Amino acid sequence: MSLDSGPREMLKWLGLWLLIVAVAVIGVLAICPGATAHEWYPLECCSDRDCWVAGEGGAEPEPRAGPSGYVLHDGTLIPYHEARPSPDGRYHVCRHGGSLLGRIIRTDGRPCLWVPQQGS
Repeated sequence: MSLDSGPREMLKWLGLWLLIVAVAVIGVLAICPGATAHEWYPLECCSDRDCWVAGEGGAEPEPRAGPSGYVLHDGTLIPYHEARPSPDGRYHVCRHGGSLLGRIIRTDGRPCLWVPQQGS
């Protein structure tokens, strides 16, 4: 073994150790679920199954802005002042039975509809 083999051997083991750590971290991240929208929906609105994104990539079309409120795909009108501010800048809606044709769930007198805020 030459004098150079010490640092080289150490770098080899360090590289192997870093690879093992990286694989372990990736494995843990793959197993643990990431943050989902369900984490911020109030339980009264969602029951962990009744809410989803509306709009691009969502379960139902984005609400339309009407003269007096948001008009949902089924014709339901939600007055502007009753909509909730969306924490992620997307539309979200909760419906009874987790059905696209279910009535909008209401809690505290407000519908479970989240809308992007102006400027989002």
